[in-house]
This record gives sequence, C-alpha cells and structure tokens, in this order.
Amino acid sequence: MDRKISISPNMLEPFHRIVDIGVGIFLLLVLYNIFSPESFSSRPTYLALLVAVTAALGLVAFHIGGVYRDWAGSDIIQECNRIIVAVLLVFGGLLLSGYAFKVSSVYSRRVVLAAMILWPALLCLERVFIRKIVSRFFAENVAGRKAIVAGCGKLANSLDGWVQDNPWAGIRIMAFFDSTDSSCKGAAPCVGVLDDLPDYVKENHIQLVFVALPMRDEAMLNKLLLGLEDTTAQIYFFPDMTIFKHLMGGDVAHVAGQTAIVLRSSPFEGMNGFAKRMEDLIVASVILILISPFMLLIAMGIKLTSKGPVFFRQWRYGLEGEPFQIYKFRTMKVLEDGYNFTPATEKDPRVTRFGMFLRKNSLDELPQFFNVLAGNMSIVGPRPHAVKMNEDYRKHIPGYMLRHISKPGITGLAQINGYKGEVKSDEDMQKRISFDIEYLQNWSVLMDLKIILKTVFKSAWRQ
Repeated sequence: MDRKISISPNMLEPFHRIVDIGVGIFLLLVLYNIFSPESFSSRPTYLALLVAVTAALGLVAFHIGGVYRDWAGSDIIQECNRIIVAVLLVFGGLLLSGYAFKVSSVYSRRVVLAAMILWPALLCLERVFIRKIVSRFFAENVAGRKAIVAGCGKLANSLDGWVQDNPWAGIRIMAFFDSTDSSCKGAAPCVGVLDDLPDYVKENHIQLVFVALPMRDEAMLNKLLLGLEDTTAQIYFFPDMTIFKHLMGGDVAHVAGQTAIVLRSSPFEGMNGFAKRMEDLIVASVILILISPFMLLIAMGIKLTSKGPVFFRQWRYGLEGEPFQIYKFRTMKVLEDGYNFTPATEKDPRVTRFGMFLRKNSLDELPQFFNVLAGNMSIVGPRPHAVKMNEDYRKHIPGYMLRHISKPGITGLAQINGYKGEVKSDEDMQKRISFDIEYLQNWSVLMDLKIILKTVFKSAWRQ
C-alpha cells in the first residue's frame, strides 16, 4: 500500500524544547568567553551551576509561557511575544536565585543584557526559518496531513485560503463536500455531497476532517459524525464562535487562524507522543533484557515439542487502522497467518500441550515487545484484534474504530478489568471498547505505569 509520510507540525515540539534551551546555554558560554573569559578558570563551578539552573528555569518558563502551544495555528508575532516573556522569566528567576543564594556576583551585566536580547531574537529567526523554508519544503515535497472540508461556505473558503498561504502547517486539503453538489461552486476540488464523505475518508486515508457547517443543521451534523465513527480521522468542528466568546474551558484548538472545537483528537500529539514513545522504548528495552534468558528457554521448548518455527506472525489492525504483523510464540500445530483465520477457543485441538501452557500463562505474547521497539505497538493501549474481527465488529459496535487513534498495546485498561481472552458476545466487545475509549480520554504516563503493574500482578495481558 503506497502512502506518503505524514508529518505534523507538532513533531517539531520536542526539537524546539531541546534547541531553545541549547541556544540559551550556548549563548551564555559564548558571551562569557567574549566578555569575561577569566570566569572559566576562576569560577568553573559557578558557571556550571549557572548552566544547570538556566536549563531548568528555561524548561519551566518556556512551558509556562505557552511557547509550544498551538504551534501550527499561532501567528509568528504571538509566538515571538511568548518567547520574549519566557526569556524574561528565565532571567528573572536567575536574578532572584542569585540574590537568594548570594551568588549574584558571578553574573556579568554585559553577558546578561546581551543574552536577554540575542536569545529571543535567535529563536524567533529559527521559527521564521522553520515555517517559511523547512516546513514549506516538507509540506510541498514530502506530504503533510491530508484533510477534507465538510462545507463550502465562507468559513470553508477561508480555511482553504489559509492552508494555501501557510504550507508550513503541513496540511493538504484534498476535497470539499456539502449538502448538495450546487453548493460547492466556490470551492475546488468539490468531490460531492456529505453522504459520500465517510467513504472518501476511508478510501483515501484522510487524517483530518474540518466540519464547517451551520450549527442549526443538527440532523446533518449527527448523520455525518455517525458516518465518521467507522474511521480513524481526527475531527475539528468550526462553528460560529461568537456565541462561545466567554468559553474558558473545554477542548478548543486554533487551526488555520480559526477557533475550532476538537470533537476527536489523539492524546498522543506533540510532547505527549514523544513521552509515550520514550516510555515504550525504555520499558520495553529493560523488560527484554530481563526476560531474554526465559524467552530462549521457551524457544527451545517449542522446538522440542512440535515441528515448525518458534515465532508466529499474524496480521492485526494498528494505528489509523493500518495492518501490521504482530509477533507471538507459536502455540499451535498450524500456521494461520493470513487475514482470515479461526480464533482459538478453550480446549482447541490445534493448540499443542506446551502451547497450552504458554497461552494459559500469557507467555506467547512476550515477543510483542519487539513490536514495541519497532514502533508498531505500545506497551499500554487498546489490544489489537484480528483483521477479520475488526471488519465484523466495526459494522455494528458504535465507536469501534476510535481505538485506532492510538497504537495498539500489549496490555490495556480493558485487560486489567477482566476483559481479555475469547470474545463470547457483543456485550464483551462493547465493554472492551468503552474501556479503550476511557483510556484514550484519560491517558497519562502515571496511568500507563499503573496498568503495567496491575498487568504483572494479575497476568492480564491476554487479548
């Protein structure tokens, strides 16, 4: 399946956090070398502390100052203003800490003044460079996220104009849809009516749906959202926000210079995604190191008790509904590794005696830590179902495909609550889906760690 690489502007957030602090520290060292070179020999400890405190204050101040908020939708002037405020917070913190601990003599006034001017200036120039050159190149030559617009009025045309004027946002509007074909005269390419929109999203791997329809057309909105439940697209609703001018909370985003209510969005955007991936890499690496001798013994047991390979690969649906091959220890005499297969049941004659032991203790799932390292899976997330099961249940379980907003997991909230193993009824699946959605709505690193610990003590990682 040919798919272009999808690049989100939020992917630059971890890069910015590192570079922003690095630029400040580099400037301090360079300026000290220019204005006060003797400090490196006479006060090396103080300079080291200055660097450490600057880095710590910078991480806090840039976060509090909102520097990384709504990167793709924010105006460059607003972002530069936030950078200036954050830098002032850093130096304010340095002055207060210097006065409190009586080490302010280490500061060079020329260094401080020069750094306060140069640090935000360099960061603003970097933002301009990223937006106007680097991100424009990626958006035009690599890909960017594919979007469609439901609606063809003034707001829809405004969205289209903003996206075309700002290619650094990494968004490509592929098509417009409206209630009737005649409504789309002002927008191109107009693909058709709203009834065709869900199928177009599925067939063309659309990641973003911008809903720019009148709020009064409630029946049409409900019908559209119901049709999009069988997709993994993120949905942004653009109403007339004048009635929400006093809104202080809720999920509100700024896209294409407009205010949108986020009806559905992945919890793993930006820094959250970076934290989730680091968690997976660190925990999976440690676990694999600890269990590698045990896995070797399991492999020897499989070879000695039955003919066939040690590992077994099976197709599952993963992030955004894309199929991938999951790794397991082989527990059966047969190798049903296609899309269609018969799920194992209790006392299944295809399962070997040693395989029954592995399945009973969930040990056949251990190779999935390799999937985690490869990036197909996460340690915690909705358990991946077989392709055939997905195709069956997505047709009659509302919201089933919402679980594919995230990577599938080795264990999850549903598993530690008892919903694992064989699915015996639609009610079982509905319970699993409700727990999966609850996990996505409330995700945190702490929640992941709690699920991992409960999985270990409850042996809850079977699907």
